[in-house]
Amino acid sequence: MLALGVVLTPCAALVALLSAHARVGAALGSGIAFFGGAVLPVIGLALAARFSAPIKGTLSVAAWAGTLLAALASMPTHVDASAAALAVDGALVAFGWAVGSSVGRRVQHASHLLPACVVAASADLVSLLSPEGPSHAIARSDRALSVLATWFPVPGSRDLSPALGAGDLLFMALVFGVACARALPYARTVVLCVLGTALAGVAAAGLGVAVPALLPIAVCLIAGLPAARALPAADRKAARWAMIVAGSVALASILRNFWIRS
Repeated sequence: MLALGVVLTPCAALVALLSAHARVGAALGSGIAFFGGAVLPVIGLALAARFSAPIKGTLSVAAWAGTLLAALASMPTHVDASAAALAVDGALVAFGWAVGSSVGRRVQHASHLLPACVVAASADLVSLLSPEGPSHAIARSDRALSVLATWFPVPGSRDLSPALGAGDLLFMALVFGVACARALPYARTVVLCVLGTALAGVAAAGLGVAVPALLPIAVCLIAGLPAARALPAADRKAARWAMIVAGSVALASILRNFWIRS
């Protein structure tokens, strides 16, 4: 399952590359590219997360994937971007599984997903809106974006379209790890992540701006998994304060961004 999850998106991307000359409408081509770059990696992560490995194995995979991404980031600009994109897609899924799902399997209670979702969504929002935020900086750097986001060919053209960021994949891998370890309804968890990803893509296309994917993903998970909302009494105070602080920082970033734009 691990190998299938890692190669799923690169194999689909290779098929799309080989059909670059096919006659496909612009809307259909964009839809296929979004499905390939945003939905297939989630499915690949979901397949990989079912496989549990010892810590030494996950560390080895994380080191291999990180080294590959670093090597791709340092490659000359004249290297075939399409071939590099296939390697990036596989490496990001492998790294997400090695780090995210292994951490998720060690989460003590399914309800810890609630503060995790709020904090992750708030951090993603702040990172994108703040000029000094990592997501903001990555979006402005072609080199960083080339290795920290999934890519998929647009059928009928030579273009490549970016989709999910490394942080999105890491978080969803963590969620899948929790679902495996804490007996959450796995298929529903995967569908909720796919739905959140799709909502982010639709919002980004409609608004014409980057949308933090973790926000709709977190909303879908919290709404669709009752077990994620059932915090034990002993954890409620700490979780409440974590969510209040994270939400306050996110709100301050929104207001700051609105003030700068006005």
